[in-house]
Amino acid sequence: MNIYIGNIAYGMTVDEIKELFIPYGNVVNVRIITDRRTGKSKGYAFVEMDNEEDATNAIKALHDSLVKGRNIKVNSAHKKTPEEEAK
Repeated sequence: MNIYIGNIAYGMTVDEIKELFIPYGNVVNVRIITDRRTGKSKGYAFVEMDNEEDATNAIKALHDSLVKGRNIKVNSAHKKTPEEEAK
């Protein structure tokens, strides 16, 4: 299951995000979204977990929690529709 994590501190690393989610289950992948031009974080990421129940528990536990001075937003990520991908 893919999870959206928003409002993260711009300096957060893949390892730091992974450490947030590991207590809830196996983390398959973490991808921080960066600006193409500058390479800097845009303040959000996607986490992939292999078990839907674990992912749901992580979302419930971590949504709106304080991490590095910011209240993070954690939700189930939706797949882009063809119209959204075309933009």
